[in-house]
Amino acid sequence: MSLADYAAQVLDEIFRSHPVRHKPTIAWRPYRVAAGKAYFQTHLIGLSSKLLDSEAKVRDTLVHEYAHLLAVDRHGRRAANHGPYWQQAMRDLGAVPERTHSYEVAPPVQSKIVTYGCLACGAQINRKRRLPHGKLFVHAGCGGSLKLVEERRIMNRPPMP
Repeated sequence: MSLADYAAQVLDEIFRSHPVRHKPTIAWRPYRVAAGKAYFQTHLIGLSSKLLDSEAKVRDTLVHEYAHLLAVDRHGRRAANHGPYWQQAMRDLGAVPERTHSYEVAPPVQSKIVTYGCLACGAQINRKRRLPHGKLFVHAGCGGSLKLVEERRIMNRPPMP
């Protein structure tokens, strides 16, 4: 049985024992750090296609995310966090209310280089991200204004484990 089929089976079991107003659907997403996400407005549970590699991880993550939907279904948006309503939903589902997983994740990698140029002295400054919009930034060395020169994507990212 594939992990997708197993996840659907687990979701059916949970939904039968602890129904919510709208049965959620499952979407496999390429999350690199989060094992799963609950989208209570669209009744969707996103599961990580990169981190979930066993039935135990799929079940644990699905229960965690379903508990978010169950808490919101019972108590409204104020329950859309890891607070007491979610913790109670986890206990109702027979799970320990733990906020985070301990799955091994790949370290973050730089995916782009943003280059700014100083209009006064011509110095070039490389950054990982763009500077925030709506503010004036100056070169610390001479006080000249900075202007975006180039944004390059780095293509040689290491493969996910």
